[in-house]
Amino acid sequence: MSTRPRLVIADDHELLRDALAAYALNKGGLEVVASVGDAQSAIIACAERRPDILVIDIEMPGRDSIAAIADIKAASPSTRVVVLSAYCKEAMIVAALRNGAAGYVLKTEPPAEIFAALKRVLSGETVLSQQAQRLVPAGGRRGEAPATLLSTLTPRELEVLRSIGRGCDNNQMAEAMHLSKSTVERHIERLMNTVGIHTRAGLVKLAYDQGLVV
Repeated sequence: MSTRPRLVIADDHELLRDALAAYALNKGGLEVVASVGDAQSAIIACAERRPDILVIDIEMPGRDSIAAIADIKAASPSTRVVVLSAYCKEAMIVAALRNGAAGYVLKTEPPAEIFAALKRVLSGETVLSQQAQRLVPAGGRRGEAPATLLSTLTPRELEVLRSIGRGCDNNQMAEAMHLSKSTVERHIERLMNTVGIHTRAGLVKLAYDQGLVV
């Protein structure tokens, strides 16, 4: 039986998943127990396999990855979550940390540095790539990020805002979130009341202005 820490990889690019899995096996010292292509599958894999660590992309089709982090932590509290992203935006970093991520690492980092960061996260640290540290200078520790408009949003409101910014309609949001369309509509209404913006176009602009979408 392997004594290596158990890893789940979630990214919508199969080639990247395969490359990470190969490095984990040959040089990274981790055992890959699941490799999935979307955030909802990551939730299911973590609930079933209870890995020590999850690496998750922040931009994938379907369920919002940032929102999924909270569900992953609820399903498998001991799983350490590391975002591996091509994007380095303060709002994304802070939102991921608020939802329970223990790391935010950029895909531009060399594989050796990515897996060194994973080892540090497994040891209990919260780890950010250097570029991310410049945007969140508190070192990524939760609760130390500056208060912003986004910090007033609930995880569900943040998910709705990101989904609207990504161009999802209410039916798509309901399917991705496993909610009824009427429940999604209520969440949108609450979001509009919270941010004081009452048009969908205004919410799209807010999502872009706040750096929640690319």
